[in-house]
Amino acid sequence: MTDRPDDTAAPRDADELTDAVSDLGKTDTDRLEAVQEHNDSLEERLPDSSELPRTHGTPGQG
Repeated sequence: MTDRPDDTAAPRDADELTDAVSDLGKTDTDRLEAVQEHNDSLEERLPDSSELPRTHGTPGQG
C-alpha cells in the first residue's frame, strides 16, 4: 500500500523541471536563492509549539 494519493502528478522529466524553475531566475544561483527565500518564508509561518494542538496525554480522556 502506498501513501500517495491517486491524483498524484506523474513524474516530470528533466526538461519539464527546467521549465518549471526557469521563472525563478536566470542563473542557477538566482533560482537557488529564490527557493531559499521561499523556504525561509515557509519556516517563518510555521506555528510555534504553543500554537500546536496537544497530541499527547492520557488515552481515553478527551
